[in-house]
Amino acid sequence: IVRLAILALLALAAFNVAPVYFANYRFEDRLTEIAGQFPPNKSGDERALKAVEQAIEEAGLADFLSVDDCGVTSEGGIGGARVVSCTYDREYKLLPGMAPKTVHFEISVSRPMF
Repeated sequence: IVRLAILALLALAAFNVAPVYFANYRFEDRLTEIAGQFPPNKSGDERALKAVEQAIEEAGLADFLSVDDCGVTSEGGIGGARVVSCTYDREYKLLPGMAPKTVHFEISVSRPMF
């Protein structure tokens, strides 16, 4: 019965932690798409930043992250690279009754622009 209790606690901890990391990985994939989606010019960077703002909402990260925590830069014109980066902290509780833990995410993705 002790093993079953330990297994239940591990499952509950995974249930509480997994969504935090899963949301971050999905958001990072979306930022990678955005990095290569727009033309290599100033307007493209502004449009990419608007897309980042929308991606934050779609990922459900608006409580932890704002567009002000993100940046979009590009270099090299056609075939050059656009870098999209965001930094944020997110709290979670491993198990009920435990103190919240904070995880720090620093995302930086780069993709060629065409």
